[in-house]
Amino acid sequence: MAQEKKIFTDLVEDVVERNLCVSCGTCVAVCPVNVIELEEGLPCLVGDCIECGLCYANCPRTDFSVDEMDDAIHGRTRKENERLTGVYRATYAARTKREDIHVKAQDGGVVTSLLYQFLMDGGDAVIVAGLEEDKIWVPTPVIARDVDAVVENAGTKYTPSPTLVGVKKAVKDEKLGNIAVVGTACQMRGLSRLTQGKSRNKRFTDSVGLKVGLFCMETFNYGDLMDYLESNGVDPGKVTKFEIKKGRFYALQGDEVAHRARLNKVKALIRPCCHACDDFTSEFSDVSVGNVGSPDGWSTVIVRTERGEKALNLAAEAGLIELEPLEDFEKGETLVHRLARSKKESALDE
Repeated sequence: MAQEKKIFTDLVEDVVERNLCVSCGTCVAVCPVNVIELEEGLPCLVGDCIECGLCYANCPRTDFSVDEMDDAIHGRTRKENERLTGVYRATYAARTKREDIHVKAQDGGVVTSLLYQFLMDGGDAVIVAGLEEDKIWVPTPVIARDVDAVVENAGTKYTPSPTLVGVKKAVKDEKLGNIAVVGTACQMRGLSRLTQGKSRNKRFTDSVGLKVGLFCMETFNYGDLMDYLESNGVDPGKVTKFEIKKGRFYALQGDEVAHRARLNKVKALIRPCCHACDDFTSEFSDVSVGNVGSPDGWSTVIVRTERGEKALNLAAEAGLIELEPLEDFEKGETLVHRLARSKKESALDE
């Protein structure tokens, strides 16, 4: 018996009302009649739904099969030593060689360097998380068409950006044919469903040339984060960068630390949807990058696909980054593995 098709009303009931929506914008991107929009981060109808079911089928929080997606991307399921971190080809410690990128970017500057090289090799644009003009630390997807725009929008925001809304604008509205996309694990899952899942959209499949995933334990609710900073005497408008390092959260004003706190002090700021996520390393990207498991000033890089490997090698050959293999990663005992295990176990408890 064929499974009953689920539509937008089911998406609201199964995802939104259960506080599982990650505000990624996949439903907005895939809607063929463009009647789904995000209001305060949640999907709503702004026109007549044709009940096609594509929003439900592509949502990263509905009936997601890890084995099916692994097989669709890699042609195989993961080995035992990949259970925590996802399928991969190689792992490295890496850092940028460009000072202009190092100053602006997060940690090793690898993501910015990869995007830089993608554009230099003929990519049309990259979708990154920028900030809304005239608002304080409100993330928004940016279609960066040149290197200056990539560097300008570098750095982690720690509150959600509807990345797939930017993908929709680039592909559907601006008809760009070769884009790279940066996102967290939930955004990579939505994008992978959109480009390689059972209900994939050929236009997006053909247009997305590189998926760069970010390690992510959780993100913060925007309003709660702003209130928290102000209650601790920090003017959010003067913060220039946020960081999470060695179990602490930092808000920086230039080179000065405006606020630091142990992560357990900011747990209340975590979005409810993050507690149900079991993916720390953005397992369904082409290449994943994070700030744990490597020396200070370096990034850990997990290469997953052929095009991810090509992108990393091109950046290295161009002199943008330096690479050092992570020899002990195969043993499964690194900090990356411990955090990945913790996240999967926490999600099981929800």
